[in-house]
Amino acid sequence: MKVVAKASLATSVAFGLAFSMAATPALAAKKEKAPAAAKAPNWKLSKPFTAAIAPAQAAIKAGDLVGAAAKIDAADAIATAPDEKYIASAVRLELGTAKRDPAIQSKAVDGMLASGSAPAADLPRLNFYAGNFAYGASDYAKAIRHLNEAVRLGYTGTDALVQLAEANFKTNQIPMGLGHLDRAIAAEAAAGKKAPESWYQRAASVSYRAKLNGEVAKWTRAQVKAYPTTENWRSALVTYRDAQKLDGQVILDLYRLMRATKSLKGERDYFEFAALATERGLPGEAKAVIEEGFASGTVPRNSRAVNEMLATASAKVPSDRSSLATSEKQASTAANGRVAANTADAYLGYGDDAKAISLYNLAMKKGGADADAINTRLGIAMARSGQKDAARAVFQTVAGSRSDLAKYWLLFLETAI
Repeated sequence: MKVVAKASLATSVAFGLAFSMAATPALAAKKEKAPAAAKAPNWKLSKPFTAAIAPAQAAIKAGDLVGAAAKIDAADAIATAPDEKYIASAVRLELGTAKRDPAIQSKAVDGMLASGSAPAADLPRLNFYAGNFAYGASDYAKAIRHLNEAVRLGYTGTDALVQLAEANFKTNQIPMGLGHLDRAIAAEAAAGKKAPESWYQRAASVSYRAKLNGEVAKWTRAQVKAYPTTENWRSALVTYRDAQKLDGQVILDLYRLMRATKSLKGERDYFEFAALATERGLPGEAKAVIEEGFASGTVPRNSRAVNEMLATASAKVPSDRSSLATSEKQASTAANGRVAANTADAYLGYGDDAKAISLYNLAMKKGGADADAINTRLGIAMARSGQKDAARAVFQTVAGSRSDLAKYWLLFLETAI
């Protein structure tokens, strides 16, 4: 064998080629910017192989792609040394690129890797493209193998992590896929970039279908934090509500957050909010919510069910309000904090956050009531009255079935202007 160096061969092995990607994952991955062509190495090629491969390249350049394919096969058949196998596959890659044929490109990249002669600097990208083509062919196990290798070897594009996530999702390895997506978002942030919103949406959707409720809450919160729109608040809270088995008390506080984020939408939301408030003995809140829905035009004024609810609530408001002073006195002398908590709930419903805060604090001091429920609502009253730091401290103490809801309220404090 003799050592040859041909500039034309450099075009085959440099990744300045315009790869025609076989498929893109459901998540939108950003394409890597192709680097400048590398300096051609010295290849150890036999004279027979050199004589066979040169016409193949010439045929590609002349546009004779059918003839080029036959010539590449002929050269490949006599390739024995690693460099020869690599060059035959690299020229096949030129052909696949010219034909925009992912199957040919995939075979070529596999051959370049299998030759054992690929430059070490190209291995991360070769493995990435091998994984990408495998993904396009629905060979997800192969895709995972090559994409993991690309990342291990130092491939820095987040597209590898995103596609790894998708390949794992396809093979029902949901937690693994979510982990890769988490890494991709962190890598974007480290580079001073903002991950696409679709990444968060995909993670939340996959988590929801897999019934991973903790992940649903995590990813919907992450989406809102990155993209705090009214639409995303609604999507996050509705998805969280539907994924969990929440009792009416927790859902009532969730609706309060939807109201605060202006993400209540449609007659059903307002009716259910008002119904929960009415069941809890909070006619003032039920009345206020319905009137708010009418005023915004979200709830049709001729809705029979909503008007009946409004009439019921409105009739109870006068006597309920007049009883609050007595309840407040009883709260101060009661043996435990239940009366204070119930009275605070009523004031919270009427929007009197100052009174609610005072009574919730009294309830906590006396004890004997649901501390997590009290702290959730104490935090709500503080948040609504502009006491962000105090609200944050209180929400951070909430545990149990209300812990995820408290985290959404913490996110509200973080994103609210």
